[in-house]
Amino acid sequence: MNFSQMDKKPDNIDSNGIDLHCHSVFSDGLLSPARLVDLAAANGISTLAITDHDTMAGVNEARQYGRARGILVVPGIEFSVCHNETNIHLLGYGLDASNANLKKLLAAIQVARVARNERIIEKLNVLGYKISIEQLPDTGCGQLGRPHIASLLVDKKIVHSEDEAFRRFLRRGAAAYVPRDIVAAHTAMDIITAAGGLAVLAHPGILGFSEARIDNLINGLYELGLHGIEVYHPANNKKMCLLLADICCAKKLLRTGGSDFHGRSRDKSSLGEYGGGRRIPSEIKTILKKL
Repeated sequence: MNFSQMDKKPDNIDSNGIDLHCHSVFSDGLLSPARLVDLAAANGISTLAITDHDTMAGVNEARQYGRARGILVVPGIEFSVCHNETNIHLLGYGLDASNANLKKLLAAIQVARVARNERIIEKLNVLGYKISIEQLPDTGCGQLGRPHIASLLVDKKIVHSEDEAFRRFLRRGAAAYVPRDIVAAHTAMDIITAAGGLAVLAHPGILGFSEARIDNLINGLYELGLHGIEVYHPANNKKMCLLLADICCAKKLLRTGGSDFHGRSRDKSSLGEYGGGRRIPSEIKTILKKL
């Protein structure tokens, strides 16, 4: 995707902060896109990507507001996908939200998301917790998921915190867990690319894999057309960051990074950082030259 004149890149793209992974109220974040832009400005971030799960509905608001604040907003998205029976996340950057195949995929994912929410609620009802879909918090943004169910469980005083809700009911293996209908990695990557975007492997460190298994995973995705790796993320420790940076160098893949900020107590980092107060390196702004 080519940025319009109003979205032109800063003259010196290495002069200010960057964060290429955050979530708004349009998925499982707590802040509006405009509020994220405000926070980015307050945190010295000049380039921000809104990467909501399975939707780009908040991108236009962020871009329009970003123009007024002098913040370059990169259109983004985060997909849950499966590759060789491994569930991973893919980030897409610079996509054209009007692409027909992208819109078709997102519509199908939203139908599956609603069905999953209903099945989770049914399981909670069977467990004796009488809640309903209609009681879920109204975000005004249409897309609901497990964090919203967790919030409802807190409001109903069934649990004390969202962490407890996930631990007891919503995480994999818990009493009310329902698996997602997962898109194949090659399908998501093909659609990201066809929509003019770049496909990036999100937070490999969260998988808990050995170095050899990480390398094998990336090799497989590379063959499918992977463009980059999220090297800087709170789930990637120092050793993992170095490994991923080396892989990017060897394969000429783009390095990206983000806080994975949701505005929730469960966050591991502030906007513009990737854990432990570490600022996301401005060097990753080289991705802007590819968009």
